[in-house]
Amino acid sequence: MTPGTTRTQSRRTTVSEATSLRLVAPAKINLALEVLGKRPDGFHEVETVMTTIDLADRVTVTPRETGAGLEVVLTGPYAEGIDPHDDLSRRAAIRVAEAAGIEPDVRIQVEKRIPSPGGLGGGASDAAAVIRLLDRLWGLRWKMPRLEAIAATLGSDVPFFLHAGAARCTGRGEVVEPLRDMRPLRLLVLLPPVPRLEQKTAKRYAALHPHDFTNGDRTRRLAARIARHAPPPTGDLVNAFERVIERTDPELVAHYARYGQAGALQLHLCGAGPAVYLFIREDAKASELRRDFRAVGATVFEARTLRRDAIAIEERPAEATEG
Repeated sequence: MTPGTTRTQSRRTTVSEATSLRLVAPAKINLALEVLGKRPDGFHEVETVMTTIDLADRVTVTPRETGAGLEVVLTGPYAEGIDPHDDLSRRAAIRVAEAAGIEPDVRIQVEKRIPSPGGLGGGASDAAAVIRLLDRLWGLRWKMPRLEAIAATLGSDVPFFLHAGAARCTGRGEVVEPLRDMRPLRLLVLLPPVPRLEQKTAKRYAALHPHDFTNGDRTRRLAARIARHAPPPTGDLVNAFERVIERTDPELVAHYARYGQAGALQLHLCGAGPAVYLFIREDAKASELRRDFRAVGATVFEARTLRRDAIAIEERPAEATEG
């Protein structure tokens, strides 16, 4: 071996080649997102509380014969236009394989049900699912800090999805403090018909002004309420990027105004957008609300907040994942 190289080898998997492992990869919403300021490393310091919702992708890994290599297949309504060779799920598999020093002889199938880009974290959730699935498939049994370290190299939201449920995240978003599971809340996610914005999140961060920075008090207050199993107060559902969009994106502002006219009394931004969400009552007639929002151009998803214990790895016959 030459200096600085790592020997790779095949590893016996913990399931047979006739078996696949599948995991739900849920979307997330930000209940609060404050930006505290810019860090010396160029990233921004954030305080955010996120929770997973039951709008979700499906990620399946299947062992392949030795030497067959890594194959990524994207299916589902939101797979179009995404290059499987550049998908975050593929990068996650490569990082885990490199860290383990083994060859990634696996097939990864991702059924894309989460719209992207939307601010819903679909790609990050897929990556976290791959990390968890390969840890099981290859019998690594790594502790959470090691999984988080790999996840953090892929994106700031990826460590959160390793935990799922509700969590307070700090640093650049990669430091995760799991919170008590929330009581289920019902919501609608509205996606405006706008063109894909390349490097969207980076551009939103670049457009922040110093007066958009806050001290994180509202996020910490919200996290404390969730830890006490109290419902999140509407006044603390904040997102620093809402101000950025108001200044820089009149097309989005116009769409949100139409949603307000159609009955959305209080909209909340998902991450850096463009998707927004609103909570609805348990007795609300969701079919009528969906109709009204679709009439003004939104793609509408009905969802509920998702507990972390609702996300578990399943073993399935391999042939059930084909096609």
